[in-house]
Amino acid sequence: MMLLASLIVLFFSLLFLIVDSIRKEQRHKKVALYIGDNSARAPSRVNRFFVRFGKEHRHELEQKMIEAGYYNTDWAKFYFPAKLLVLALVSGLVLLGDMTSTNKLLVVIFSLIGVIVVPDTMLQMRRKMLISRTSAQLPYLLDMMSVCVQTGMTIEAALVYLGKELAEFDSDLCYQIKRTSDSAKIHGLEKALNDLSERIPTPPVRSFVLTIIQNLQYGTSVASVLSDLAEDMRKVQILTVEEKVGKLSAKMSVPLILFIMFPIVILILAPSIMQMTLNI
Repeated sequence: MMLLASLIVLFFSLLFLIVDSIRKEQRHKKVALYIGDNSARAPSRVNRFFVRFGKEHRHELEQKMIEAGYYNTDWAKFYFPAKLLVLALVSGLVLLGDMTSTNKLLVVIFSLIGVIVVPDTMLQMRRKMLISRTSAQLPYLLDMMSVCVQTGMTIEAALVYLGKELAEFDSDLCYQIKRTSDSAKIHGLEKALNDLSERIPTPPVRSFVLTIIQNLQYGTSVASVLSDLAEDMRKVQILTVEEKVGKLSAKMSVPLILFIMFPIVILILAPSIMQMTLNI
């Protein structure tokens, strides 16, 4: 019992240290941003301790978190230690539990598989959801970009403007546009747009990127093209919804037969069967 209490106290103590360390870093960043201090700051002892874990895969993990919509990469340093902490806590509870050795071994094995697989799977699922949701919002972006171009803005200026104004509308779409505009200032607009199509590999985004690149190469009017492209994307979205609704009726036939038709047949035949049984 004392060992269980010690493990629980240790778990919450480490959790408190992690949260407190993150809050201190965020406060320091806000103060530094307010006073304009860009000087580097030595990491805290807690951060230096956790940074050692998973350091080889840190960049890859940060990229996965950004793709999944977690733009604060400070949490990446606690990813692997959190896995080890959960596994240690589960193992301690299993060892103290009243189970056979085989059951304990099975629980530890499944816990190990869950700790390794589940977080990465959740990040991958969230990435797919984020890509789908961001791609679905693209027609609204094209309409606003068309309006900006019609007012005399260049494509680069429109991206910079929309990267600021879309923050309240869709933070994920705003991040992608802001990242594209920042990359365009360094590597050029064509390279930035190609990177956008790699981050969001969907047909609507590819069509948008190809349209802008063709405009850059041939100098055609892009405002009307963007409006037409947004309208075509909306029509495709409507057709996709109609297709899903059409498939839904076929999928509903199975539960309809199982849970409605069978009970009705049984209710109709049950009195006759009972009467025949009584007569026999």
